[in-house]
Amino acid sequence: MIEIREPKFKEGDKVIDKKGHVGNVTKVDSYHFDEDEYWYSVSSDGGTQGLYTETYLNQYVENPKTVWDLEKGDTFYVIDSDGDVMKGTWVGNRFENNCRKREIGNIFLTKEEALFEAERRKVEAEMLQLGGRRKMKRDEDNYYISYDEKTGNFAYLMRIWVNVQGLIFFDTYVDVDKAVKAIGEDRIKKYIFGVE
Repeated sequence: MIEIREPKFKEGDKVIDKKGHVGNVTKVDSYHFDEDEYWYSVSSDGGTQGLYTETYLNQYVENPKTVWDLEKGDTFYVIDSDGDVMKGTWVGNRFENNCRKREIGNIFLTKEEALFEAERRKVEAEMLQLGGRRKMKRDEDNYYISYDEKTGNFAYLMRIWVNVQGLIFFDTYVDVDKAVKAIGEDRIKKYIFGVE
C-alpha cells in the first residue's frame, strides 16, 4: 500500500521558484505517485497564476532586517566599553544617533551576534598582544594564519608584496605559532575563521 505523504507547502506559504520568482501557494493542486511529488498552484506578486512541482519551489525567506532598519521600540544589542553585551530598546534619539554605534559596527540585532563579535574582538586583541600587528612591513617577512577548509588545519604563510584586508601579521613563523598555541586553535578557528 502506498502512502501519500504530507505536502511540503501549504496554502498561503510564500515560495520562490528556481528562476527567482516569488509567489504564494493558492492551492495544493495534486499528488503524483510516480514522482512522489505534489503540484501547487502559485500566484505571483504580479498576479499571474502557475502550476509548479514541489522540486521547482523553495520556501521564501525574507531578507533579514539589518541594524539600519531599526525603528523606535526595536530591541538591539551593543558591546559596551568593558566588552559586556548590553540589551537596549531603540528610541532613535539624538544620543543614539550621536554615538555612531551603527557606523562603527557596534549595534547587533541578536544577543548571539553581539556575544560572538565580542569574543572575536578579544581573540584579535590577544593576537596583537602576543606580537601581532595590523600593518604589513614592506619588503620584510609578514607571517599570518591561514585556515584550510579541506583539511581543517592551519598554515602559517608569508606575504612580502600584497596586503589583504583584515590580516594580523607576525615577524616570524615562531611568533605566529606561539600566538596560536597561547590563544588556542579552536578559538581562532571559531572566532576568526567562523568554523563551528
